[in-house]
Amino acid sequence: MEDPKVMLIRRRTSLGAVLVGAALLTGSAALSACSAGQITQTDTQVAAVPGVNAQSADGQISLRNAMIVYSANYQPDTTVPLDLRLFNNSGQTARLTGAVLADGGGTVVLVGGPAPSPSAAPPRSPSPPGKGSPPPSASPAAAPSPTAVGSAQLSLEVPQNGLQVLDPSMPAGGYLAITGRPTNVQAGQTVGITFTFTYADGSTTTLSADMPVGVPLSPPPREVPSAVE
Repeated sequence: MEDPKVMLIRRRTSLGAVLVGAALLTGSAALSACSAGQITQTDTQVAAVPGVNAQSADGQISLRNAMIVYSANYQPDTTVPLDLRLFNNSGQTARLTGAVLADGGGTVVLVGGPAPSPSAAPPRSPSPPGKGSPPPSASPAAAPSPTAVGSAQLSLEVPQNGLQVLDPSMPAGGYLAITGRPTNVQAGQTVGITFTFTYADGSTTTLSADMPVGVPLSPPPREVPSAVE
């Protein structure tokens, strides 16, 4: 018959091995679950990019990083500049020929860029005064019309399989802006705009997007608390 002390030692050894194995299995499972969770979260995370992206109804025109240039509060009837990029994925040239605010509160205009040449009326040659008729009096010069912020007649080319950048930081190329809006535009708000594009073959498509107010390029300065006496 086996010694009871030997049997007790064997039982303790077997029990210890079982407990160690269970601990190893539990730790491996926990590490696997943690690792799987990290991979899943990383795979579903989307980087925070300012602006909104949208596609046209036919899927050929893409709007990227579209936003309203940051301001804490645009007062009514002030110029609200837009910053956006247009991609033409079709096989033909397209033109941005219209932009309408969803709520009708204002007008989208083109600021800067190549200005269309005004059509001048041909000069009229004065006829010699007839006998006994008074000499022609000089007509007063017409008062100059007030300069508009931009043109509401849009005709911006988006090249075939190319890009059109409308950025207020590059005014030479032109950019879009909202004018005549009767209400404030504040940070955190969006403004819906529907764009119309006309292709070289005469067909059209539309693209709608809710454009948010962008974020400031630098954080606001911190307020220094005043010393309490």
